[in-house]
Amino acid sequence: MEDQELFSGKDGGLTIKEQVKKYLSYYPLFIISLIICAGAALLYLKYAVPKYRVSTSLFVKKDSKSSSASDLVETAITGDPVAPNLDNEIQLISSNSLMQEVVSKNGFNVSYYHIGKVRDADIYLDAPFRLIPQEIKDSGTAFSAKVLSINGEGGSLVIDNDDIAPGGESKNNVTKMPFKWNVPFRSGLKTFSLVKHGDIPSKDANYKVTWSPVSWTAGEISGKIDVSLLDKKTTIIVIGILIENVNRGKDILNALAAEYTQNDIDARNVISQNTIRFIDDRLSSVTADLSGVEGKMEDYQGSKGLINVDVQSSQSFENNNNINKEIADVNVKQGVTQSIMGYFNNPSPQSQLVPSTLGLDDPTLANLISNYNDLQLRKQKEAPSLAEGGIVLKDLNNQLSAVKGSVLEALQNINKNLKQKENSLQQQNGQYRQFLSALPSNERAMQEIKRKQSITQGLYLYLLQKREEAAVSSTSSNVSNYKQIDPAMGMGIVSPNGINIKIYSLLIGLILPFGIIYIRDMLNDKIMTRRDITSRVDMPILGEVSHLSRKQVESLSLMDRDLMGEEFRIIRTNLYFMLEKKNKQVILVTSSVGGEGKSLVSMNLAAVLAISGKKVALVEFDLRRPSITSKLKIASDKGLNDYFKGQTKNLSEIYNSYEHIPSLHIYHSGTTPKYARDLFLSEKMPKLFADLKSQYDYVIVDSAPVGMVSDGLILGEYADAVLFLVRQRFTPKKQLEFLNELSTSNKLNDVGIIFNDVKRGGKVGYYGYGNNSGKYYGYVAKTKSNFWSRRKERAVII
Repeated sequence: MEDQELFSGKDGGLTIKEQVKKYLSYYPLFIISLIICAGAALLYLKYAVPKYRVSTSLFVKKDSKSSSASDLVETAITGDPVAPNLDNEIQLISSNSLMQEVVSKNGFNVSYYHIGKVRDADIYLDAPFRLIPQEIKDSGTAFSAKVLSINGEGGSLVIDNDDIAPGGESKNNVTKMPFKWNVPFRSGLKTFSLVKHGDIPSKDANYKVTWSPVSWTAGEISGKIDVSLLDKKTTIIVIGILIENVNRGKDILNALAAEYTQNDIDARNVISQNTIRFIDDRLSSVTADLSGVEGKMEDYQGSKGLINVDVQSSQSFENNNNINKEIADVNVKQGVTQSIMGYFNNPSPQSQLVPSTLGLDDPTLANLISNYNDLQLRKQKEAPSLAEGGIVLKDLNNQLSAVKGSVLEALQNINKNLKQKENSLQQQNGQYRQFLSALPSNERAMQEIKRKQSITQGLYLYLLQKREEAAVSSTSSNVSNYKQIDPAMGMGIVSPNGINIKIYSLLIGLILPFGIIYIRDMLNDKIMTRRDITSRVDMPILGEVSHLSRKQVESLSLMDRDLMGEEFRIIRTNLYFMLEKKNKQVILVTSSVGGEGKSLVSMNLAAVLAISGKKVALVEFDLRRPSITSKLKIASDKGLNDYFKGQTKNLSEIYNSYEHIPSLHIYHSGTTPKYARDLFLSEKMPKLFADLKSQYDYVIVDSAPVGMVSDGLILGEYADAVLFLVRQRFTPKKQLEFLNELSTSNKLNDVGIIFNDVKRGGKVGYYGYGNNSGKYYGYVAKTKSNFWSRRKERAVII
């Protein structure tokens, strides 16, 4: 027994050894469970449909466009090129719509089976015939038929539907009819024909053929397919299927890979065609825009007289500068002309020489001025020698006047010509200035027209280039971005796994009994272990009483050193420690319900106390159902009932001595009273207990159950200690809550629990704590020294 404190109300639970004993006691249940589970596993392996693993792999190429930047138009047409998203690819491959295309194109919704005695085997295309749908008006229901007794001409059909085919007989929703090869037959709203394919087997063979809606078959196959990534570092997708027929699985996976590849090619072709169509539409629009821009340029240049703006603007600047220079030169010449004219018009004597023409290029004026200056020089030279009014001098003056007039006339003509030239130059200069002032706005308008022309022309050329690229790429669009690496391959039987099923069946065969036992214990509401007690009440367990035979229950057999004797000696010792300091002598023995062994414990406890030399009174206070005297076969004319009625006053008249233990006196209850409760309220009750306590060392009171009548509660007022019995497999667990209520309400004080009728060994061996008394001795000695008294080193056990 584990080291634990006595009366602590705590229990460490069952040991591993006790747990093992508990379950080993049910070994027949384990054997039966193993036999049943093993048999079920063997039957399952024999008749289960084997399933095979078929797989293939699909390589996803990386788009080369994803490595270079795309222009806006290409992005708008084909979308932004990115690296392949493998998660998206897996979802697309797993999609039901793709599987429906595969099923529809390859006829996977038609299945062929060989009818066996226990199960039908999927033979896929190994059947000697083919079911050809001719007309399907109702695609929402399935078709199933058995093909029996086939020969070179035909055979018979057993159609499982509600409609009667022509020439057939219907019974219990089954239509039976003959058929011929290649001759259509109707089933409901569907029309089929059976076509012979291959050789007819020589021996009789029965087949089953089914046709299912495409959506049904696609959903069924999709549930069997798993799609995953081979490795995070690769772009290889692995497609697998768990299926009954390997060839069917191979064809499904190969068709799925081919359909997915073809869908990619079709999508690329659609993109190429849409691209070319889009470019052609845009080219028509851009061509019209380009023609309009060019016409607008032509009209604008014609209206503004613009040929080459750069050349024309440069020439205009140059001409404007030249004209400005010419105007400046004309102005200089006009000034010179005015100066000369002012000289000749000066009324003061003009005897000086006239300056030169100063840049006037008129030869006539130059000759006249030269003649004038020559005449002046001549006059100056000859004037001193000539008479003041002489003819020569007068002639010289006349010549000078004539030349002066000619000069003035020439100067006037020159000045007039210069004025006209200046006006002409100013007019030309105004034209150039007007052209140059309008040049920015004209240039801006021209630039806008040219810009639009350039953009439209660039877009036109770009679209032409893209159209050629699209035309070239359309020739290579039959190359998909996906490639099936290897054809689908089978990998042997995956299910059922014989080894695993056998192991699992053995485990289930072992676990199932454990579960049954555990659940049975969980549903059991009776007290089974000490732990059931200690977990519900905080009261000491003074000891345990093993299960006794009927003979032991009917008598006292404590004189021998057997297990029962040692158990009651342990209770006596523990009770001794309870009563040692408080000098308590009256011990009440009660329980929650009847049949928990109060009389047995009372008799044996009284006996074990008496054989130690103490005077002990065993009082049979269960007045309604007395049993102690009858079990001990003691005859008595008087009892407690007579004492309370006053028929006797001497206690010595109502007790009997036990022949084997003289110090044990047994007080008989007497005749059964009509109203027992009234006796317990008798005024003689206190005197009775006072007399008993004065005459005996211990008074053991056997009372009625406190959970049924109030006798025990009344007697509890006179008791120094209460022994509450809990019987294994008998006392309900909820009765311990009632005991807690009695204790907390102080209706019962100093309560100790006796665990009665404890079975050891066998199916209930885990309820006890050992099979020999040596463990009990160790338990008491250790408990006493650790808990109750440090003054005494050991307990004396008699």
